[in-house]
Amino acid sequence: MADKGNQSNVLKALSNIVIGGTSGTLASLFVYPLDSLKTLIQMRSEAGLDSSVKGVLRERMRTEGLLTLYRGLTVNVYRQFTFASLRLGIYFSYSDYLKKIKNKQALSFLESAAGSMAAGAIATMAVMPIDIVYVRFQVENSLPLEQRRNYKNFSNAFSRIIREEGLRTLWRGILPAVCRGMSINLGMLVPYEACKNFFAKYMGWTRKTYMLASIVAGASAAVCCLPFDNAKVKMQKMKPGPDGKMPYRGLVDCILKTIRKEGVLRLWAGLLPIYMVIAPYSMLTLIINDGLRILFGLTKT
Repeated sequence: MADKGNQSNVLKALSNIVIGGTSGTLASLFVYPLDSLKTLIQMRSEAGLDSSVKGVLRERMRTEGLLTLYRGLTVNVYRQFTFASLRLGIYFSYSDYLKKIKNKQALSFLESAAGSMAAGAIATMAVMPIDIVYVRFQVENSLPLEQRRNYKNFSNAFSRIIREEGLRTLWRGILPAVCRGMSINLGMLVPYEACKNFFAKYMGWTRKTYMLASIVAGASAAVCCLPFDNAKVKMQKMKPGPDGKMPYRGLVDCILKTIRKEGVLRLWAGLLPIYMVIAPYSMLTLIINDGLRILFGLTKT
């Protein structure tokens, strides 16, 4: 009996991982161009150029066309499936386990916060090498032609980064990336679970309940993660200056230099596009995830 119980728990955990990856990947396909737009805004803000949504779109249309916003889409699928599989799969497996052993319907705030941040950190560390390649493909659009690395595909970029810059480069910016992963999971999952249970008291477990909870989760995740996302992108794409030194020594140095050079509000550069990314991404991911978990009998709500 114990063996069957253990096998059942393992099967549920694996199901959560596959469902998480599937829901995150499907959602990301709809919002990918906006994610690219957000990255370009951050890069142009760092360079002191027009970083408005209108200005960036006008620059894309004038130079290489809006289709370049889809550059790196294949890498994003690799990244998103790995990241979403772990950050959602680990969290919901943890949540299901605690609910079962404590015989309750919902986690406390501290339980939910701890689980979401731990899952976000683990997922981020696992996906870092893919994330480095992903960011490199995106920022190619903002670089002058003579400064571009001109990677052919994912495997070419991966091998060239190791050969030209060293294996450690694949984990460059790990601290802001982990902070981003923890903050986006915290900002998305904790409000979603809390709001879902709150709205259900008044509206029942209807589509509107899931929709409203996911809207709140999307806004919260965008605001929480953007300063770390900003620092992560800048550190992952940076090159040594003429003196051989890197522009940023670490997360705190990057944030402080951003504040001094661009102003404190520029830590949230790209808030509109990242909200336009994360809000629908969160809504789609969480709704698809819940739908699949209900379909396969992993949860009733």
